[in-house]
Amino acid sequence: MDSGTLSAKKPKRKIVAISMVKNEMDIIESFVRHTLGFADLLIIADHKSTDRTREILEALRTEGLPLLVGDVEEARHVQAETMTRLLWMAADTYQADIVLPLDADEFLVPTGDVPVRDLLDTLPVAESRSLRMQTFSPASDEGLPAGVFPFAVPFLRDTVPGRVQKVLVNGAAVRQTHLQLGEGDHEIIHPTPEGMRAAHGPLCEGVEIAHLYWRSPAQFQSKCAVAWPNIAAKYGVNAYMGGGYAGLFENVRMRQIPARHTENFALCNLHGRVPLPELRYSADAVPDVLANVMAASEALAEELAETRALASEPMVSTIIPYTYGGYLSPTDEPFRRSLDAALAERYPWHEIIVPICSRGGSLAFLREAARKGVRLVAPENLSSAVQGDYVEWLLPGETVRPEKLRCMVTCMELQDLSLPVLLSGSGQKHLVNSPYTDFPVPARENLRMTSFSSFWHQLLVLGLIPSHGLSGLLVRREVFEACSGLLDSFAEGSRPQVFSMWRMLLSAVRNQENIGIVHRTYAGPSMEPRLEDLAVHQLDWYACCQKDRMLLNATEQREVLDRQRRLGIDLLERAISEGLDLTAGIWPAYQQMLKAL
Repeated sequence: MDSGTLSAKKPKRKIVAISMVKNEMDIIESFVRHTLGFADLLIIADHKSTDRTREILEALRTEGLPLLVGDVEEARHVQAETMTRLLWMAADTYQADIVLPLDADEFLVPTGDVPVRDLLDTLPVAESRSLRMQTFSPASDEGLPAGVFPFAVPFLRDTVPGRVQKVLVNGAAVRQTHLQLGEGDHEIIHPTPEGMRAAHGPLCEGVEIAHLYWRSPAQFQSKCAVAWPNIAAKYGVNAYMGGGYAGLFENVRMRQIPARHTENFALCNLHGRVPLPELRYSADAVPDVLANVMAASEALAEELAETRALASEPMVSTIIPYTYGGYLSPTDEPFRRSLDAALAERYPWHEIIVPICSRGGSLAFLREAARKGVRLVAPENLSSAVQGDYVEWLLPGETVRPEKLRCMVTCMELQDLSLPVLLSGSGQKHLVNSPYTDFPVPARENLRMTSFSSFWHQLLVLGLIPSHGLSGLLVRREVFEACSGLLDSFAEGSRPQVFSMWRMLLSAVRNQENIGIVHRTYAGPSMEPRLEDLAVHQLDWYACCQKDRMLLNATEQREVLDRQRRLGIDLLERAISEGLDLTAGIWPAYQQMLKAL
């Protein structure tokens, strides 16, 4: 091939497929492998799947496939909104030339000899093009065998041309006007001065969407039973939208298996036209109808409770003390990690306040944080700066999940008994001699009540703090005020004395019995402390034991001292083996403590 031919050859387009999925474990691996046969990237939003869908997606991503997986937080049906966000992401962030919105049961296949990728690379793309949908179904009434790629077994295809289309979207058009996708991805929506206008463009020849909506009796019952309540939660039971799911839901409710109609179907063989990949993760992917329905009903109930609880728009203040060096890292990286987690929080009535507790670090970074709405204050001005009805702390290095505040505020707002303090459950594995311990709550109990005295007594005896530090907490405003914002427990301007913080916080609710611990974990992973941080923790624990000696009986006092001695010797030996300077920093005070034991 000469250089002239090379220069004239049209470069490949960047093709990005997008999808929102829910409980598709029987088909999701086949969909991903098939779609990535012609797409450069696949972006999937998982809509609270309760089967093995997410597990299979993560396994595929771990293989190194160009697959991005995110979450849909709402329980109700939000497909149009979610797919529009993915459309914009594909066009803006990943600079797609073509965006393909597809459901997990939709396989783009050629109708002739030209492979899908070759056709898409040469297709004249206007603003959008239509893709004809054609219904496909397994030849067997028992459905698709588990763990088998769909088109590797006999399949039926509807011989009547499909009357429904999906759209293929030009990425440049999206970047220019931020088009939206309609419900079901059947058209694009133009915002105009006269209102919203729907369009879907001319038909693409040479390809069609094989729609595998029925794959087995169990899969179809699960789909019908879960889909309609989610749709009704968005539009109401008298919705125009729904694609017939209301009637199918009624069939399932009356214990009638929804029928599949294959009167006009004929055997179809796609061998040679589509690759037949081997599946690795789908052997036991058999849908459980009851389990999926129960999980969907719980999610909708939780969303209803959140709507009630948040109607009054309770404000939450997140406090992240700014520290530079001396704790977890010699830089401000732990603080940045915590700030990023707080900024990712999805709770709408949320303020982030940063008391500047140490010097050093990047002023430019702090100014950038302020431009994002973060308020920087002097420690002495913290109390007057906090406006929240609830308060959470993130010490540098601690993180939270984006749903934490929404879920925990709901819990505190709706309980019959007032909870001054709520603690998120356990879930993180820690290193040997870590300062953390778990306070697990069984799922059948869900929310456990405990008292100040028993909780603090347990911490004191163990010498450990809850597994996620302060990040697992949410407290009412009056608790924050009673413990002076916990800032008195910072030593040397940058190193938090976390054990003393717990003592101060629990002392603020000493006369209230209701401290709640929830089963679910809403705190994120924390950075494991360094050796000198473990030494600070033990010194802090020892000081608290001296102050609260009367809370321990004689046997407990001996056990605590013995444990402190054993941990101390082990820690000191590790410091020596690592060549640390024991005449500097925290180590002289640490050695004095060991001599006093």
